[in-house]
Amino acid sequence: MLMNTTSGLPKFIRLNKYYAVRSMYMSYLRNYSKGIISEKVTKKVMETLLDSVMIGNEEVQNSINKFQSKYNQLPPKFLTIAPTRKCNLNCTGCYASSNSTDNKSIDWVLLNKIIFDAYSNMGMRFFVISGGEPLLYKSENKTILDLAKQWDDCFFLMYTNGTLISEEIASEMASAGNITPAISIEGSRSYTDNRRGIGVYEKILNATDNLTEKGVPFGLSVTATKENINLLLDESFYKFYFNEFGATYMWVFQYMPIGREFTTELMITPEQRIELFKVQKKVLVEDKFFVADFWNSAILSDGCISCGKSKGYFYINWDGNIMPCVFVPHYIDNVQSLYKSGKKLSDALFSPLFTEGRKWQSNYLKGNNKPGNLLMPCFYRDHHKDFAEIAKSTGAKPENKAAGDALISDEYYDAMLKFDEQLEKMSSPVWDEMYNTK
Repeated sequence: MLMNTTSGLPKFIRLNKYYAVRSMYMSYLRNYSKGIISEKVTKKVMETLLDSVMIGNEEVQNSINKFQSKYNQLPPKFLTIAPTRKCNLNCTGCYASSNSTDNKSIDWVLLNKIIFDAYSNMGMRFFVISGGEPLLYKSENKTILDLAKQWDDCFFLMYTNGTLISEEIASEMASAGNITPAISIEGSRSYTDNRRGIGVYEKILNATDNLTEKGVPFGLSVTATKENINLLLDESFYKFYFNEFGATYMWVFQYMPIGREFTTELMITPEQRIELFKVQKKVLVEDKFFVADFWNSAILSDGCISCGKSKGYFYINWDGNIMPCVFVPHYIDNVQSLYKSGKKLSDALFSPLFTEGRKWQSNYLKGNNKPGNLLMPCFYRDHHKDFAEIAKSTGAKPENKAAGDALISDEYYDAMLKFDEQLEKMSSPVWDEMYNTK
């Protein structure tokens, strides 16, 4: 019960949640006041993100109540879906191993069936679009922007490399009003071009100019690696991108050793991770910039949110494989075979992989009279031994050859366990100090 209700949370966790909500509001207000977010878009954001997603109307609540009554737990809050693997870039260490020649995609009819299923049976109104590059998606002459327009009482967050956001695309986003792009960037021009290709940073600048001119709020998606970590440990990095660049939010993804040419060598060290946590907390509290890190911000989300956890999420890729997380490349169910057998997405949430994952989450959060260390919440990276046991015992299939190779590699396994041991040693004193502070 400790981690399930806001009123029962330790004071420092409730305070951090307050700071996060405040920074989200202040970051949006800052750019609205500058005139780079339009009044029309803001009205639509309030109707969808605020009313439909955060508050939930009667229809949403009815769907949630039916799910809870049937399964004795709340449904996940959102779904991440990668409708295409195709991408116009070839970034180093891409988690999806995307490229320009790969045309694997979910067709338009199936894509809408997935959205309808989550919308009707789980009360979902928030959808995250990943890839590949979402703006390259096209099926039956329909695009991702058509998806946002069709489901106009939902809110969409789209991860994009930003290179395709022309004036026309920005205008379409402004017209829809219920979609925000999170543009991938590595930091400076040199870091971005080094990982993503020469000239990419300049194209991102053109994209952000188009978005601010049309009044569309945008965010940034930054992958933290050993190569750019020093930038992310400098507060001026955040001040530039929020105050001058015009970002409304920032997601930080610590490099995960999966996907194309995966390597544990690009991972930031446990020491750097703790330092990054401290910097992120400072900019969230003092500068009121909304920065969320999917590992360092677990205090805000009550731990790991994968495996279709109550108020959490799950992931569907371009092949229709249903996975616990974007960064957990293993699955049991496929959405196409699921629908052919007359089942729903909710059935996949109760596969052995998902149920064992949620069981692990629950046990970890209960701890010994206090929550587990939320500075190391990830059951794939921070507790890789546990993940490997779950994956093997449940018969989970690897998403691709790289995922399969990683699971059977002794070198990979030993490197991950070494990281976990060092992270526990570094983070436990910080977690204990926060938890015991009155």
